[in-house]
Amino acid sequence: MFIRSYFIPIVLFIINVILLSILTLEVSGILPHKQGGLGFFVPFLSFLSFQFIRGEQRRRDYVSRGLSTLQAVNTLTFIIPFIIFFTFLIRFI
Repeated sequence: MFIRSYFIPIVLFIINVILLSILTLEVSGILPHKQGGLGFFVPFLSFLSFQFIRGEQRRRDYVSRGLSTLQAVNTLTFIIPFIIFFTFLIRFI
């Protein structure tokens, strides 16, 4: 139970961090523009993680601190690509 409830959200979080780091490196100009579009899958993966954690919390009688922490960190990975997108949108208008 422990491995199932924590493994999937942690794997999704690691994928989110990798994609988000590629996106930020390309936005800052350190990397050439090749894989930056993949960074915009981060909100979708964060949403999947939200739903999985929400389902795990409903099955339990108590609130897990670890899953709540992952939920809070996923909120940041969910918001950052939107901030980057709107920043570019405002810059080019």
